[in-house]
Amino acid sequence: MTTFERDYKDAKEGKGIEVLKRRQEELKRLDKELRYCRNEFRARCILQEIEKRKKEYRKIDDLF
Repeated sequence: MTTFERDYKDAKEGKGIEVLKRRQEELKRLDKELRYCRNEFRARCILQEIEKRKKEYRKIDDLF
């Protein structure tokens, strides 16, 4: 089970606020990491991860 599947299941069970807070912290951490990254390849990977996490965040947020 992926992190998204676990978080989606938890959100359906009523733990949505905790899941969204944790996801928001992950996005902030990745954004900070992106700002300090000097390696272009790594920066592109981080940017893709941020986009993926934002899509997952929206899907979980749409449950409410």
